[in-house]
Amino acid sequence: MKSSFGIGAICGVPLYFALMVSSRRPRKFSMERLLNVSTLSGVGVAVAGGAVAFSRNALSDAATLKQRRVELAYSASQRREDDFGTIGAILGACLAPAIFWTRAGLLDLTLGGGTLGYGGGFLTHHWQTSTGSPAGQSKSEIPSDDPRMRRR
Repeated sequence: MKSSFGIGAICGVPLYFALMVSSRRPRKFSMERLLNVSTLSGVGVAVAGGAVAFSRNALSDAATLKQRRVELAYSASQRREDDFGTIGAILGACLAPAIFWTRAGLLDLTLGGGTLGYGGGFLTHHWQTSTGSPAGQSKSEIPSDDPRMRRR
């Protein structure tokens, strides 16, 4: 769902501008509307991605689910994507209200800024991966059946 949220956050802004330009009634640009669209597109795509993942997991057997869980738990790329997204969301939630204070309400600024920041971090991770800076590999792969991994 986090990856779907990042995709929705990235795709919402260009779609907003495309709809704004192509509409029959030209509308004025509104920062509040842009922040709302980014938040709603991120949440909407995350819900759709969650539904797809739920149905995919519901139809899978136990061995396949265990393999997916292990891959997600030890994926350095997934960890870096989550970290960059979280850092971007925190920065966006702090900077958007500071920059656009009079343009929208506080809730719209905080949620929209966080969404745009998450999308920016998500995009940064994928940009770095595509330009040849992959996420580091973990030193040792500990299988999930290892007794050291059990809760104490």
